Amino acid sequence: MADKLADLSPEEKEKRIADMKAKMQASAQKTKAVPGAAAPPASAAKAEPVVAASAATTATAAVVVAATPPEAKAAGAPTSNGAATNGAAAAVALAPSVGNGEPVIVVETPEQQAKKAMNRREFLTYAWGGALALLAVEAGVGTFFFMYPRFKAGEFGGSFVVGPEASLPPTDAAPSPFVAGKFWLVNVAEEGPKALYMVCTHLGCLYKWAQSNNRFECPCHGSKFDREGYYIEGPAPRSLDTFLVTVDAGMVTVDTGKKTLGEPAVDSPARAVPV
Repeated sequence: MADKLADLSPEEKEKRIADMKAKMQASAQKTKAVPGAAAPPASAAKAEPVVAASAATTATAAVVVAATPPEAKAAGAPTSNGAATNGAAAAVALAPSVGNGEPVIVVETPEQQAKKAMNRREFLTYAWGGALALLAVEAGVGTFFFMYPRFKAGEFGGSFVVGPEASLPPTDAAPSPFVAGKFWLVNVAEEGPKALYMVCTHLGCLYKWAQSNNRFECPCHGSKFDREGYYIEGPAPRSLDTFLVTVDAGMVTVDTGKKTLGEPAVDSPARAVPV
């Protein structure tokens, strides 16, 4: 019915609506005028509001269609079932009738429609952003563990088992070199075993043990350190660096991956005092 009304001109639509109203009024008056007319069955009484509501809905839809300005059609505005929908007009939806049998017209403004669309866009944006962030974190963690150096025992950067604690040299013995681990092992009376990094703290030269002078001497620039690695004199800014030494179950282990920087040269207890 609504599709047929949409195909008519505004004048024909108004005429058709007027005819429908006149027929409905005449039918109602005729029913009242007949004496002793039997009351309609209960099912018919219940169906009457539905028919009336349907007719009212059709009439309302026809009125909405008829209210379309002719100039909107002439301007070539896009239509839907004969009603102009240029995007700026409010969307009209007919909901089921309630209470008194009159249909409820739900009107959505362009702002409401834009808000719904924006909410969908925001949801998709947040979903994509969260997925990308999670992917970036996983990639970063994977790269970190992949690039993180792993050293085996017995190679520089890993752990070296020196031997039993009972096999350590005396506290007055010369330092023992461990070339693979790049450290000198000395046994100190107060501290126990100590691992000295073989690299000079000045410019990275390899210092040597001078047995005649009972000290370490750097051949590059003359920096000197005592047997325990403390700074004596020279351009070195600090005492020798050391590695972590642990004694577990009687076994001495040196971890060359954990280096401790030496104390500043001015704080060295073996520092030479100029005369």
